[in-house]
Amino acid sequence: MRSPLTLLIATIIICVTSTTAFAEVEADHLGFGLIPVVQYGKQKPAITLTPGVDLKGVVVKVTAKSGKKLTLRGGTIRAGRTKKLAIRQGKGVMDYSCQITGRAGREKFGPFTFTFTLKVGSAPRIAIAAKDVNTAGHQITVRVSEPKGKLKLTVIGDDGEEIDEVEQPFAAKPGTPITLKWKQTAKQVLGRFILRAYDTVGFWSGVESVTFVNIPHDDIVFESGKWELKASEIPKLTQPIDRITAELRKVAGVLPMALYVGGYTDTVGKAGDNLELSRKRAKAISAWFAKRGLTIPIYYQGFGETALAVATPDNTDQVKNRRAAYVLSTEPPPASRGFPKRAWVMISNGKRATARGRKRRR
Repeated sequence: MRSPLTLLIATIIICVTSTTAFAEVEADHLGFGLIPVVQYGKQKPAITLTPGVDLKGVVVKVTAKSGKKLTLRGGTIRAGRTKKLAIRQGKGVMDYSCQITGRAGREKFGPFTFTFTLKVGSAPRIAIAAKDVNTAGHQITVRVSEPKGKLKLTVIGDDGEEIDEVEQPFAAKPGTPITLKWKQTAKQVLGRFILRAYDTVGFWSGVESVTFVNIPHDDIVFESGKWELKASEIPKLTQPIDRITAELRKVAGVLPMALYVGGYTDTVGKAGDNLELSRKRAKAISAWFAKRGLTIPIYYQGFGETALAVATPDNTDQVKNRRAAYVLSTEPPPASRGFPKRAWVMISNGKRATARGRKRRR
């Protein structure tokens, strides 16, 4: 059995060892960390402390580069536990320094100095309407909710290839119209665009919208010289309408779209007869789409044998030339895509009206 004196000596040795360890607390022992990038209104940036020893009376004095001072009290922090000390900051990027003091056991430590940067951002909201997209003039006008940042516009052709990419910084009162322009050749057709708005921190929001889509489909087979839709051919129209509906969901509230149905024939027969036949067949398909419930404008036009998919001599029976085109677009399809004329006619519940493309014949 140990004597009381032996126990007293052991106790003293233990206390001295513990006190010495606490007195030697270094900056690395504090487990200094940050929550440095946050979204405004959802979280606050913060200093985090995860010490390797028990700490008491922790005080963090923070000084912003702007001169603003702040005192944060961490109190008691157990070893291995994390204490989060939030810092109130507005939107933007701010540099700071801080000094940390406190006690480990009975011994004081510090001040330890740290420097750091905090970022508070907010993804800019984008406002864009149909009138803001000028595909003919190759420009788009937007309004954003943040005063500073960057806009990035990617323009993609109907063939899936990138036409142009534009990055443009902005610094203006929120809601101010900002116009971006892109480069595009006469032969290129805008298929869709992707617009992103970034704030100064890097938070972003985006809008993606299609402007020209060729709708894949199986061509309707008509009886020779006729344009009535046979019941056996109706299923070929179901799949295209599903695709059209899906594409329209992508542009909801951004761009008004219209469906353009073009009819074509081979070179068998008289050119004038073929032109009229293709027109009536395109009209029959358009009418079916309208009755099926498509609420967007639907235009039709016949091209007869004036835009052959496969070049052939006159009076050549070529099945690839007996076809139709379904195009979902913000404006009448350009002549470079097999539409030699812009004399589109709109169909709606059996009524006809001149299409806006008629005024812009080429």
